[in-house]
Amino acid sequence: MLRPLCAGLTIGALTFGTAMAAETPNAIPEQPVYLQIIVKACPVTETPLEPVNQGKVYDEEKPKTLGERKAALTELGCVDVPIPMEYLADSMSPAACRGHAGYLAAQGFLEQRQDLAGFPAVGAWQCIETDYEVVGAAAM
Repeated sequence: MLRPLCAGLTIGALTFGTAMAAETPNAIPEQPVYLQIIVKACPVTETPLEPVNQGKVYDEEKPKTLGERKAALTELGCVDVPIPMEYLADSMSPAACRGHAGYLAAQGFLEQRQDLAGFPAVGAWQCIETDYEVVGAAAM
């Protein structure tokens, strides 16, 4: 008695799935998303080696605000550098851009630029999603 019931449910599910797929043949294709990465390139700062997280309690400590973090990077002498879209030849998802892949792309770009040899460290990076491809700056 159980076998015919399972077979009937399976056939019904397969029929329902193909019927739903047949109803929406003209699905709207997704518009491509282009990513622009802006790297905060920083000079190397030497810091003495100190023990970290040994006996310090962070319960009462407030995290820095966005303005404070930006001010600290500016104080270090960091500069904003846009990565050309030609460098990002492979299609990178927005989530990957905000994660480790975005950092690796930013680091690889800074290593290739000879004019940024004094700014080899990635202080931060920002992924901007656009509906169009950014070609470059307009010459005036």
